[in-house]
Amino acid sequence: MKAAYTSQQCSACGHIAAENRKSQAVFRCVACEFDCHADVNAARNIAAGRAVTARGALQPLGGAVNREPQLAAIAP
Repeated sequence: MKAAYTSQQCSACGHIAAENRKSQAVFRCVACEFDCHADVNAARNIAAGRAVTARGALQPLGGAVNREPQLAAIAP
């Protein structure tokens, strides 16, 4: 399973854009012009823990943490 957005995120500057992925093999960042093989770029992002959740937030190291909703304390 491929981590979300790692193939569109620049491993050099972190910019995420669909336009960064030029083809199956070519990655070129539209922000900083970093060139790399697309799979190598994605692997660098995964190794650095830069996988992004579906909601757009960075996952903590070790994967996403699910939490139950916390009830607010009621003042007396």
